[in-house]
Amino acid sequence: MDNTKKLLRALQAEAMLTESCDLRAYLTGFFSSFGYVYTDWEESVFFTDPRYAEGAKEALKGQDTKVEIAKSAASVFDYIKTKKVKKLAVPMERVSVPEAAVYKKYKFKLTDSMPAFVEAMSVKTDEEMQNVAAACEIAEKALDKLYGELKEGDTENEVAARLEYYMRAFGAGDRSFETIAAFGKNSSVPHHAPDDTKLEKGMPVLLDFGCKVGGYCSDITRTCLFGKSADDHFAKIYAHVYDAHMNAAEHIRAGMSGHEADALARGVLEKQGLDKFFTHSLGHGIGINIHEYPTLRIGADCTLKDDMVFSIEPGVYFEGEFGIRIEDSVRLKDGKVESFMRSDKKLIIL
Repeated sequence: MDNTKKLLRALQAEAMLTESCDLRAYLTGFFSSFGYVYTDWEESVFFTDPRYAEGAKEALKGQDTKVEIAKSAASVFDYIKTKKVKKLAVPMERVSVPEAAVYKKYKFKLTDSMPAFVEAMSVKTDEEMQNVAAACEIAEKALDKLYGELKEGDTENEVAARLEYYMRAFGAGDRSFETIAAFGKNSSVPHHAPDDTKLEKGMPVLLDFGCKVGGYCSDITRTCLFGKSADDHFAKIYAHVYDAHMNAAEHIRAGMSGHEADALARGVLEKQGLDKFFTHSLGHGIGINIHEYPTLRIGADCTLKDDMVFSIEPGVYFEGEFGIRIEDSVRLKDGKVESFMRSDKKLIIL
């Protein structure tokens, strides 16, 4: 994957310099903690240090971008200066104060590349879709294995670790984010940090997790019951969240705004008096980063397009009692939602 010239064409810039890890990875398909990608109309160069040089050369073999070892960041700027570049495109929101001082020292006139990155990264290629699909398949495979062995006395930390281990064992390169495992009343905290809470009969179990394949993320949340609860209140609330999820999945269309998409789920919960317990957005873009453009939330004016990948994740949270969230990673194809997930979203009692 080499997106350097694609971004340069979109920018219509004289030259482009990219230092942020995720944006470099998008340009080259190679992940590293240090490097700069310089691109003009004649060449594209990935400057890195000896830790990554061999791997980068192998990964970028046959592509337009060549690999060079940078002695220092200053050596990269010195190289660009020799190119007599007058206006340099950089992702302005990622530029720190010290970095801005360096650009000023070298007297580069800057233009912003970030809008072009946001737009390009929001619409996925077939290769990117394949990576997301593979990451989703692995996440669900890990969940299925975990469900088969959950037992009373397991801790949240143990369950989170097991999920992450299984995803790695099944072929993932990394987790997408810190795994959330929340039992009982802990599930009322949308981003609960797993602790030593032990699993007991009748507890809700909320699991929010994902993994990476080829650097691309998956994101899934499932909420189940570990044994039947004392009453059917949980099941009734779950059914409303499920209906909200399915209404959004069935009716989101290309051309809608993020606000309109969010309203499809929020409106279902509002009819049941539950919208005030839905305290976050309906979804977010998914790609190299776990949170990307577009955003599906109240007031979002972004326009949904075919080949965008995003989450649909309505949830309700009752402080000190329980929470329920149901999330799939999905894409827009032929104007409609197509989920990457195959697992059942209806309430499961283990």
